[in-house]
Amino acid sequence: MSKNTKLLLIVTSIRKIIDIFLGPFLTAYLFKVSINNIQTISIYNIFSYIILALISLILGKFLKNKYDMEIFRLGVISRFILLVILIILGENIINYIWLFSIISGFSTAALSFPLNLFASARVPNDEKKSFVVYRTILTNLAKVLIPFLLGSIISIKSFETTAVIILILSILQIILSFKLNMKEFNQCKNQELNVVQEYKKIKNNIELRRFYTLKFCKGLAYEGALDTAVTLLIIMTFQSDFSLGIITSIISILSMISSYLYKKIKINKNTKLLIILSSIIILITSILLVFKTNNYTIVIYNLIFAFFLQFIIVAEEFKTLKFTNSNIINDLNRVETYILLEFFLNLGRVISYSLLFIVGIYSKLYLLEILIILLALSICTEVLTLIKFNEK
Repeated sequence: MSKNTKLLLIVTSIRKIIDIFLGPFLTAYLFKVSINNIQTISIYNIFSYIILALISLILGKFLKNKYDMEIFRLGVISRFILLVILIILGENIINYIWLFSIISGFSTAALSFPLNLFASARVPNDEKKSFVVYRTILTNLAKVLIPFLLGSIISIKSFETTAVIILILSILQIILSFKLNMKEFNQCKNQELNVVQEYKKIKNNIELRRFYTLKFCKGLAYEGALDTAVTLLIIMTFQSDFSLGIITSIISILSMISSYLYKKIKINKNTKLLIILSSIIILITSILLVFKTNNYTIVIYNLIFAFFLQFIIVAEEFKTLKFTNSNIINDLNRVETYILLEFFLNLGRVISYSLLFIVGIYSKLYLLEILIILLALSICTEVLTLIKFNEK
């Protein structure tokens, strides 16, 4: 691989580490400093995803042309600012949660959008396979090792100390982003962004409707409040960041195993049965968790959930990758497609966290468990849509 592609690989890996810190561990921290207030966590996520969707639409105009590198650097710098604010404010962050949400949504949009375009359009074709392989390896290593390390550091030292370490990684990411050289691929296309026209195509194309339904269900379930709800269950049960780190690392290992098993299965022949069984098992274990909630059932639920959910995730990602390189989606409408993708994904997320907000109003554990079941049902809806999508 070229130096440029290697740098992009390192930057992407650092981003994954920072995202893990700003994921379950930030959720645990906000839950703690807000004195177990689920509403605060819900507000943070609702505002973040609304801003993310709006910023994606605004950035689309610039990404359609030639400013992807500049926007990416802006995203990296804004993520640094986010961490600085977190460190300075500390426990007072809950008083400025709206500001924190806005910056978080902006930085996520400014980072994710260009990175998706870099991987598909900026990495040379002869390096794409190596890039994807190494990115997958590094991402899986991060998902296994980093939660354990972060949980240990937070337990031994503090959340603030851990945030400083992550801030140093963010500084390194900024430096590397300025060493990236994408100019040779960065040609101005002078194309008009037309999201409305692309949206109108959905009415006349059943595959587009199914595609965006998949994204909505994904945002409603495991990319929405479901992950946070399960994280809150772990926090309330074990009262330890170290336990959260251990469970998160084990979950990542199981996800890697199921991903490997998925690759061994003949795609067209057995995938349908596999993802149907996976969704049913997830739903059943979610229901059983409601009737018996303790340390053991929560751990068992998380392990089963992680193992079988990965089959659905990989199947959905495989279909998305194939569809975004079809005759329906091409270089002329790819940016518009990603904007609409973000819109439907974040619409699902906002609805999901709005439901979590309602649960937070009453602060009842059984309501949180019922929400987990409802969100698990949306996974079943996603699987049914995915099956129809695969029947094209």
